[in-house]
Amino acid sequence: MIRAISIGGDVLWILALALMASFTLAAWKRIGAGVRVPVLWRAGAPLLRAPRWAALLALPLITFAIGAWLQVESREPGRDLTGALVVLGVRATLAPLFAILHLGRVQKTLAMLEVEGALPPPR
Repeated sequence: MIRAISIGGDVLWILALALMASFTLAAWKRIGAGVRVPVLWRAGAPLLRAPRWAALLALPLITFAIGAWLQVESREPGRDLTGALVVLGVRATLAPLFAILHLGRVQKTLAMLEVEGALPPPR
């Protein structure tokens, strides 16, 4: 039972990472290689920019690292059913939150770059 709960958490985390990968790939294709991507903004005005790879891959890589750590924690020897359900709850909450955060950041970044004229028209 505890193993099945842990695998359920893995499935949720994999789905979130797959969504993040698809958002990243779509944005990667639209943003040119030399474009400095906004990563921090206030009231729609960019405050800090980063290279495309850093701006688009930072959050998915951090999410992957957190997910790997939670996976290891979910398989801790001696974990009882209550502990397994708590870890599942944490994983089931964080996975979609990271995916939504990434989607929002990618959309805002693309909107800002489009206003600046730094993006080609969508295909």
